Amino acid sequence: MKKITLIFLLLLSVGTFAQQINWKTIEEAEALQKANPKKPLFIDVYTDWCGWCKKMDKTTFLDKSVVKAINDKYIPVKLDAEQKKDINFKGHKFTYLNTGRSGVNTLAYHLLQGEMSYPSYVVLTNDGKITNIIRGYFNAKELTEQL
Repeated sequence: MKKITLIFLLLLSVGTFAQQINWKTIEEAEALQKANPKKPLFIDVYTDWCGWCKKMDKTTFLDKSVVKAINDKYIPVKLDAEQKKDINFKGHKFTYLNTGRSGVNTLAYHLLQGEMSYPSYVVLTNDGKITNIIRGYFNAKELTEQL
C-alpha cells in the first residue's frame, strides 16, 4: 500500500510540474527568439507588491489551457517593472529610474507605453514591434480569449 501511495504522489507531482508556464528572463527570451524568430514574446509585466499579479500567478497562469496556449504560441517572459538591475535588450540598455513611489525600469515603461498599470502583458515580435498590450487581471477563460 505504501508503494502505491508513493507512486501516486510521484505521478501527481510530475503532472503538476508539467502544467507550468516556462517563464524566461528577458535576456533568455531574446536568445531563444533568435533561434525561433516567428515566435513572439509574451511578457508578464508585474511588481512584487501587486496583489492581482500574485492572483494571476496562483490561478490563471496555472490553468491547463492557459499554460498550453502560452507555452505553445509564445516565449513567455516575467519582467519585474521595478527591476533595479540594468537590462540589455534588442541592442539597448534599459535602466532603473527612481521616480514616484517605487521607481520603474525603462524597459517596462517603454513596453507599457508609459501607462504603468499592473498586471499588464505585452506581445512583442522578433523585430521589437508591440502587437498587443493586455492590461488587468483575467481568469483563464478571459485570458485564453485574449491570446
